[in-house]
Amino acid sequence: MELKKCLVVDDDELGREIVAQYLENVPVVDTAGGGRDAVEKFQAAMTEGAPYELILLDIVMPDMDGITAGKEIRKLEKGLALPTDKQVKIVMLTALNTPQDVMQSMLAVQSSAYLVKPVEPEKVRKTISQLGLRISG
Repeated sequence: MELKKCLVVDDDELGREIVAQYLENVPVVDTAGGGRDAVEKFQAAMTEGAPYELILLDIVMPDMDGITAGKEIRKLEKGLALPTDKQVKIVMLTALNTPQDVMQSMLAVQSSAYLVKPVEPEKVRKTISQLGLRISG
C-alpha cells in the first residue's frame, strides 16, 4: 500500500524536520512537537475522514511522552471500533537503545517497529517497507 499520509512527532525541531525530509515523496507529512499535539492532530485527521497511515513517534518528550500519546491514539481507535488492520502503524523513535526501554514502549503502544536515533534515511525506508507501506518516487 502506498503511504499517503504520515505524522512525525518529536520535540526536537531539527530531528523532526530531518525525518520529515526523508519522507519528501509522501504526499502529506505533518509534524508535531509533542505528544499532546500529536493526539490532537490524529483525532482531527480521523474526524476529517483522512487518517494517518503511519506515525513516527518519539518516546521522550516533555509535555506528553510518546508512550502516553501512543496509548491515547490506541484508545481513540478502540473507541471507533477500528479493526487491527485499519489502525495506524506506529514506529517509535528512541535515543534509548536498551532492549528493556524498547520492549516496554512497543508493548505499551502496540507499535509496529522502532528506530534508534539518529535516524538514517535507509532505515526509515526499510522499516516503512517492512510494514507493508511504500513511498513512491
